[in-house]
Amino acid sequence: MASQLSWLDHDASAAQRSLQILSLFNEPDARDELGIGGIRDSIADQLFPGTSTIQTRLRYVFFVPWLLDQLESRNTSSSAFPGAARAAELRLLEQLIAHAPPNEPGIIGREARGDLKRLPSSVYWAALGSWGMRRSRVSLQQYFGLADRRYAQRRTLRRRDDGESYDGDQAGRPWDEKLVALRPECFPVAASLQLTRDEAAFLLDRWTLKHRDSLLTRLAHELAKGAAVSDAEQIWMHPDRERFPQTIRSLIDDAHRLSVLIRGAALLYNLELARLAPRRENIIDERAPELAAWAAEELPLCAGWDLNSFWARVVGKGHTITRPTQDFVHNWLDLALREHKRVAESTDCRQLIRARESSIKSGGNRSRFGNMAARAQWSGKAGLVPLSYRWPVARDFLREWHAGWSAA
Repeated sequence: MASQLSWLDHDASAAQRSLQILSLFNEPDARDELGIGGIRDSIADQLFPGTSTIQTRLRYVFFVPWLLDQLESRNTSSSAFPGAARAAELRLLEQLIAHAPPNEPGIIGREARGDLKRLPSSVYWAALGSWGMRRSRVSLQQYFGLADRRYAQRRTLRRRDDGESYDGDQAGRPWDEKLVALRPECFPVAASLQLTRDEAAFLLDRWTLKHRDSLLTRLAHELAKGAAVSDAEQIWMHPDRERFPQTIRSLIDDAHRLSVLIRGAALLYNLELARLAPRRENIIDERAPELAAWAAEELPLCAGWDLNSFWARVVGKGHTITRPTQDFVHNWLDLALREHKRVAESTDCRQLIRARESSIKSGGNRSRFGNMAARAQWSGKAGLVPLSYRWPVARDFLREWHAGWSAA
């Protein structure tokens, strides 16, 4: 029987996390085999709030509310809203394809066209809430279902003449009024992915208001003063890192150490699987020297890492980081530092990696160590995609933002 993944429609952030999980099924080597995704996302959300690995171009955060507000202006009913929204997003897609340069990157659905499953509205919904562009704190499906209620609230407001605000006002007006006012009159005709100066200014205002202390906001302000967008491959390689506030530097140091630590765990994980799999000697020949080099050259960065201070910075920041997950990180750090160059042959290290993977995969039933069918689908590089904490997405967004800010 084919496996299925579903989630209840509780809130926007939960839906966004589910979409991120689903996206990893298309990138097998990027899957979170050892269950540290909550830690990774806690760091990423503090540095680059509102971003997601499945986002492409920044101007979609304007396209989505503009389209949905147009449907609201026509009093589209709750029952008709999902279908009307999909049709509107597909019309936008055709406009983008028709008017964009042939090699324009980041158009969502360029290949799928009418068969597109993951629409921009679902991809950017959490960002719209995080950045304060969406007033209502509901999931996308709840937003559709509450349309009739919003129209009724607005009709009630129009009958009032005392000029006061009421608790129900925001539910009746889900989008920031300044955001709606930025919509071009002809939209979505001839839509473009390039930000305007006014849109860039609006985003800077939102980022500053909602996430003043984030690295995303700080870097945008530096760009506004004339700085250049860094091409650093990883955020800890940023040339201005030493000028960041101490709180951000500490989080970046944590991110770097976690990336190094989990890379070693992933290398040992793949080496252990190769030892079980017939005719996989070539993988052993690759992973074993990589693990030895990691222990000698990379692992020393983690020596002296104060994990108690680390947990204080990442636990309770909107993501689930369980005690077993914290224990795994503690134990792997201690064992790896203790065994050092012997880590590949260490019984304790090998047992820890096996036990961790088994514990997070349906009680062990889907663990590659015990499930031959799951092991048959293994690439030999599981979990070896480096942790980037969404810096590549944020870097591209900042580059697009800067182009809009610099526009006439």
